[in-house]
Amino acid sequence: MLADCFSNTIVNVRYPFGRFGFICAFTLIGAQGILAPRSYLDWALYFGCYGLFLRGTCTRLSAKSFWVPQLCSLGIAAWMIHTCTYLPKHGCYQRGVFQFEKLFRTQPGRVGGFGTLTLANRTTIPLYVHAPSTEAIVWKDTQPYRFSGYLQPLRNPFRSSQNFSFYLWSRFLRWHTTRVSLSLVPEPSPPNWLQRCRQSLFTALTTKEDRLSRIYRAILMGKKEELTKRQIKHFFYTGTMHLFAVSGLHVGIVSTFFFFVGRLLCLPACFRWLLTCGGVFLYASMVGFSPSTVRASLMVGFVLLAQLFSRPINGRNAFFNTIGLTLACNPFALWDVGFQLSYGTVASILCIGIPLSQWYARCQKQPVSPWRLTLIVSFAASLMSSLFSIYYWNLFSPWSFLANLFLIPFASGIVVLGMISWLISLLAPPLFPVIEWLSRISLSFLLNSVEMLERLPGAMVHVSMPPRIFGFCLFVFAWIIAQPGRQEEKLVVFSKNN
Repeated sequence: MLADCFSNTIVNVRYPFGRFGFICAFTLIGAQGILAPRSYLDWALYFGCYGLFLRGTCTRLSAKSFWVPQLCSLGIAAWMIHTCTYLPKHGCYQRGVFQFEKLFRTQPGRVGGFGTLTLANRTTIPLYVHAPSTEAIVWKDTQPYRFSGYLQPLRNPFRSSQNFSFYLWSRFLRWHTTRVSLSLVPEPSPPNWLQRCRQSLFTALTTKEDRLSRIYRAILMGKKEELTKRQIKHFFYTGTMHLFAVSGLHVGIVSTFFFFVGRLLCLPACFRWLLTCGGVFLYASMVGFSPSTVRASLMVGFVLLAQLFSRPINGRNAFFNTIGLTLACNPFALWDVGFQLSYGTVASILCIGIPLSQWYARCQKQPVSPWRLTLIVSFAASLMSSLFSIYYWNLFSPWSFLANLFLIPFASGIVVLGMISWLISLLAPPLFPVIEWLSRISLSFLLNSVEMLERLPGAMVHVSMPPRIFGFCLFVFAWIIAQPGRQEEKLVVFSKNN
């Protein structure tokens, strides 16, 4: 029994991909300093913080757990440097059929978005398009368009100060267009099954009030481009724009639904795992693989694997493994604001919020009540999200803590209503008006609450943060969230030796 206890503890605290994720992040930041030359002071801060990280986490340079991930990280950094250095110098003219994956709101008379261009020889090219828009065309992400124009290579994102460049590179986009023309395909091919699923979800999230339908689809499908400027202002100034990022809240509800369906059907564990993973992958494909969606989907996969092999479930373990896999597949994601905000907030909850609640429980010598646990978790999430908001947008919302405390649980109910609406629209259409009426009431309450918070005094404070302070805060935070794992590992080794 004692050996089994030690074995379970080792499984709980060993983070092979997690340690690789930390070391890879440090290595990629150093590679970024080569691509965009930094001052000697920046390099001194970098190596100083890296040394503090290694010393604080008790990492031995001679250990395999350090030099194996370090060699892998150097290989990934070399690939990133090669990709940025050897860009095509000239554009080319192409014709084909273009399919949007994501549309953006741009200036009047223009349409912007990224998707896939299919050439005559069936070659596909991920592409960012910014083209003139005519009133005769209603742009849809399910409609194919005939394309003709010049493809130009996207410049090295490290030579630019625009966050949007990192957004495109983190989605494997290396080309953009100039002098492009788009026109509807006269006889479009019938939509595939994924497009039909996406369209059915879009229809199920449509209410009688257009302003509420926009918020509904933004929450469930991440379609922020449909929001009006006034609605964006309401949510942005109250620090609740993250409600429109498809993340663990949505993926958790979807995975729970498919998992219990498998239980009701009395399926074996392996088939329940396949059914749940398939449902999560279907939903992620419908809403797009944003950084928060990828992170939540991978974490669900690790948790399900632990259940499949009867291993203890550890959220920290799944989170660290997700970081390692994500950076190994796409190192450019490290500089995407969505990646930083999503992973930083969850790391703050797992490694600051939960330990704080455990410390409070030890002080009180009794379990933490759900209400107090919610307060602590909301504080940890607001702390990290405020750091990114100050650095990237020079804005700080003092009421974001209060907004997240009440509106995140309420948004969870809206996500559940959206999923129920989709199922009822497919299985029992006569009951759909009842769910639609409940959805309108919930969305109206959400919108009115955000508008009320925005009118509170001091709802938004303009403040800035120098890049060096921001970077140092992130290094300190990385050291904090990595140290508990090392302490637990030393405890396990000591117990095994005894």
